[in-house]
Amino acid sequence: MVRKKETKNPIHHVGKCTEYELVDGVYYIAPIYITRFRDLAARQTGIDEMLGSVTRHATGTLEQIAKEYQHIWSDIINDIGLDKSIQWIYTNGIIKPKEQTK
Repeated sequence: MVRKKETKNPIHHVGKCTEYELVDGVYYIAPIYITRFRDLAARQTGIDEMLGSVTRHATGTLEQIAKEYQHIWSDIINDIGLDKSIQWIYTNGIIKPKEQTK
């Protein structure tokens, strides 16, 4: 019986766990790794989209809060006649001029 001589594909390699191909310095990895990368990318995209949604919602909410603060200060200034040229701060039921930092 004549055995066929096995020819080795020069781009095909065997790693410790999987096979891969190396062509012009580029590694073509096993499908198991491709799937793992794809799964992680999908999870990361989901997190990015969730964070984007939360950020958009928080931005809108913070804008509303800032407007409400402006209305409160306007009401207080008009009610008790605070000097509008002074920057005031509120702390635990007390309104006082903001200390100037040098």
